[in-house]
Amino acid sequence: MRKTFMPFASLLTSTSRGRHIMVKHVSLGILLAGVLIVSAGQAAAGPPTGVTCGDTITAPGQYFLLGDCSGAGITITASDVHLKLMGHTMTGSLPLVFFDGVSASNVSHVHIEGPGTITNYNNGINFVGVSDSNVEQVSSTANRRGLYLFNSTTDTHVNNNVFSMNVLEGMIVDMSSDNHLNNNQSIGNGTYGIDVAPGSTGNHVNGNTALGNRLFDLFDGNMSCDNNKWNGNTFVSANMSCIH
Repeated sequence: MRKTFMPFASLLTSTSRGRHIMVKHVSLGILLAGVLIVSAGQAAAGPPTGVTCGDTITAPGQYFLLGDCSGAGITITASDVHLKLMGHTMTGSLPLVFFDGVSASNVSHVHIEGPGTITNYNNGINFVGVSDSNVEQVSSTANRRGLYLFNSTTDTHVNNNVFSMNVLEGMIVDMSSDNHLNNNQSIGNGTYGIDVAPGSTGNHVNGNTALGNRLFDLFDGNMSCDNNKWNGNTFVSANMSCIH
């Protein structure tokens, strides 16, 4: 009886081991396939691309400013673009030519990252119909406007920037909703430090410092601020009591 049982038990053990080995091979194959897919994705992304004044970015990817430059600004026509200014300065040609410093239209997931300075342009940063984007740690100074969010620009976060000594507004949100302007400095601009124009609702303006602006430090052109939220800002002058 024992002689009959033992080969059968050995057969069971051998079969279980075979299955275990097969599972290991399948798992290893899946793991290797995953590694290859990730590696291929990283290879496809490629290294960051250097750009300079006058360039147009037409494809998604990582970009960086090569050095200080002057003349026409940088135009972005693709979504999923991350542009780093790398501490450099872009200088425009006001009052002779009304270029924008960094401009993007009808795209999404654009990220403009400082440190870096944009000066002497029409709009330092100009977003038209842009969504789900970010501007951070940029100094936009001595332009016509520091930052212009226009025409259905939505869910864009403008955080920790400096907008100073611009001819008109430091920042303006015009016909755009659900944007977030947080912890910026808007100092010494020619009209408003931060202007949320009529028709712009559901915006969040929090923790900014706006001082020394000629007309109002903070301005909301909507009746009773509509659905705009102003909280924790440092300022001297505002046009409405709903601004805090």
